[in-house]
Amino acid sequence: MRKLGALLTAAVLAVTACGGGGGTGKPADEGGELVFANFQWLEPNRGDQLWKAVTGYQQANPKARLKQQAITRKDYESTLKTQMGARGGPDILLIPDTFFPELAQNGLLEPVGDVLAPEDKAKLNNGNKAAVFKEEQLAYAWEIVNYALFWNEKLLKEAGVEPPTDLPGLVAAAKAIKDKTGNPGFAVRHQINEEAPWWIDFSNWPYGFGGGWSRGGKLTIDSPENVAAVTAYKQMYDSGAMSVGDDASTFRSKFKEGKIGMMIDNSSALFTMVNGNQAVPSASGVGAGKLPFPGQGSSHASFFVGINKNSKNKALAKDWLKWFFSARAQESAAAALGASVIGTDAQPPRAFLTENPWVETFREQAPNSSDAVIDGFETKTPQIRHIVLQEIEKVLVQDEDPAAALKRAQQEAEKLA
Repeated sequence: MRKLGALLTAAVLAVTACGGGGGTGKPADEGGELVFANFQWLEPNRGDQLWKAVTGYQQANPKARLKQQAITRKDYESTLKTQMGARGGPDILLIPDTFFPELAQNGLLEPVGDVLAPEDKAKLNNGNKAAVFKEEQLAYAWEIVNYALFWNEKLLKEAGVEPPTDLPGLVAAAKAIKDKTGNPGFAVRHQINEEAPWWIDFSNWPYGFGGGWSRGGKLTIDSPENVAAVTAYKQMYDSGAMSVGDDASTFRSKFKEGKIGMMIDNSSALFTMVNGNQAVPSASGVGAGKLPFPGQGSSHASFFVGINKNSKNKALAKDWLKWFFSARAQESAAAALGASVIGTDAQPPRAFLTENPWVETFREQAPNSSDAVIDGFETKTPQIRHIVLQEIEKVLVQDEDPAAALKRAQQEAEKLA
């Protein structure tokens, strides 16, 4: 796992110059259509704000037109793998960090190290380093989203509980909310049909217990810390106070309606739920705190923006990317992605932080957060992820012993690796 470190500082990224062979298709000044794939286009309110930010390019280049390719999050990676593997797919795409190594290894991303002007490269922060593969910059950071525990202030008050700071407190508070309000006290992803995002979400638990997936070039899936994390996860699952069976779309909708007490989720998800929401007002209806685990560690989700190697409009796509990392475009992106850390030193408007006071809790977690890509096993992360989550699902659904389940996962992953 890779530390986010001092991402909030304006660290200069020394980008290795790489040859992309120039763009193909018509020159950028002749325009054309760019298809942009992103599951975030489907997010209420925020999707529209993001689209407005990226389509500002059409004013800079009136002959260009951007078109959305909106794919649900759970189907996003499998859909793009099919399309891009067949030399099709979008021109521009959002790339989850756990998906990046697979695309990079298979040569499906266009090198972009020569796209940005020196003054714009100087504004890049450390989040962009994770999009380098074999010394080539294959994408740039779109956003880095951190995690925290957050809650509905009204439901906690009705249940007569304080925000929890440890796991026993989390379980007790969730049960109290369920008993006294009739609403689920807690929600988190827990199903294999959301495998890719579940992996990132679940990594908060082992990281928060001082564990992780590898160390020193060796897998550590069955470490005592990870076993403790899965045991705690199972305790929450069995509490009777969790929204078991709900996928993320369902329990996020419930939180938005004021019908979930607490969640562990990322800043982008929370912003989507409370933006313009009268049932759970962002300024007064939400509280947030550090994860209720023994350690300080947590997961984060990094998303990059890159260009399809097989795009027929690479010259135009590169011109869009150059525009997007200009100062003015990044200001618009920071406003639209205000709850997240973006790839440059651009900051969200001060009014945004005042209107959404919980945002600072997420941003403060950045130095202790890490991605869910397995160090030393980057290109094997999807296969190892599947092995591990299948075993964790057995713990949840079939009451398998956490230690035995993670030992099996360790053995199977070592064979694969």
